[in-house]
Amino acid sequence: MHLARAMRQALDDAGLTPDDVDVVFADGMGTREHDLLEARALGTVFGDRLARLPVTAPHGLVGRLCAGTPALNVATALLAMRDGVVPPVGNLTDPDPAYGLHLITGGPRRMPVDVAMVNARGYGGFNSCLVLTSTT
Repeated sequence: MHLARAMRQALDDAGLTPDDVDVVFADGMGTREHDLLEARALGTVFGDRLARLPVTAPHGLVGRLCAGTPALNVATALLAMRDGVVPPVGNLTDPDPAYGLHLITGGPRRMPVDVAMVNARGYGGFNSCLVLTSTT
């Protein structure tokens, strides 16, 4: 569970706990196998809270940008923090409940965001996580 380790380390580096996170911007690779692995890693880090923690992957609105996806998600997370609006998972109409995720679907969600987690993965074992915090 390398992604879970990256998430925990990012939280530790930020001096935060999983309970401090308001929203997760998932890597959302878009394949059943990879998305299930990410959902399991999120479950490892967030435990029972995962069922209530908003999760999004808005890059599905424009398509997977490979190495550009994390940058897009960071920019989108910063805008969500500034504007209090989190975009939905892009192009997802029928989420699989087996993942156990509280996905933002159907439209943007108005909510305060002080702490956002952005996950990124790549082929060959690349795993990273960035925790963004509000300055207000």
